[in-house]
Amino acid sequence: MIRKLFVLALFAALMNLTSGCSMLGLGGGGLPGLTSTIDLPAVGGMAAGKAPYANQVNYFGYVAPGKTPDGMETVNGAQKGCYFLYVWVPLVIDEIGIRMISPVGDLAAPADGDFVQPDFKLDAADATWFDCWVRFDKMSAVTADMIGDNMTVLMNLGEDDDGDDTYTEERHSAYNSLLRIADPTNLTMGCYRIAFTTYKNSPVEGSFVATVGTNIPGVQIATTPTALAALVNGTAAPAAN
Repeated sequence: MIRKLFVLALFAALMNLTSGCSMLGLGGGGLPGLTSTIDLPAVGGMAAGKAPYANQVNYFGYVAPGKTPDGMETVNGAQKGCYFLYVWVPLVIDEIGIRMISPVGDLAAPADGDFVQPDFKLDAADATWFDCWVRFDKMSAVTADMIGDNMTVLMNLGEDDDGDDTYTEERHSAYNSLLRIADPTNLTMGCYRIAFTTYKNSPVEGSFVATVGTNIPGVQIATTPTALAALVNGTAAPAAN
């Protein structure tokens, strides 16, 4: 029933999906919208398809050469250095989508409301990229005051290597990642973590844009628990995380 009630809101989101600077390319075609698992019926001459998430937020980031990983995680049976993004979800949700595309290049520019890593620089000519691998973890913090460095991982909700089906990648061999997780039981209010690295033996280096799609407003993204806590508690602006 909850998923059915979202269809009208999602249809409205589809009508407005191309608004915002982050959707506009700088010659590279534009950042595509993120679609969910929910079927959208044919309406008013529009073909049936998958509904977009009603709320989509982007994080524009950059991994500098030689940057120390945030932690070691098991990837394909081996320990690899990973980098983390922390995500706050303020309500119970039916589904979440997580996509990562690298490089940003001329694909898109940050818009109002997007989250931007301080050392991210928009450079349409920068083609440095990495083969994205992502995992989505549920953390132990279920309220804003519990967000901190002492959080632990409660469960792995999914991982992906080359699953993006929203963007036709022509700059490299389609090494972008996408997860769609429909799990209302475990997608409760609280903190989550995106762990990302590269599936290959090459280093993680270059720009990326991570998109998180849900059917609620208020999702926040930051690179550290401290920065996320500041965002959730209203003491930091989106550009300072």
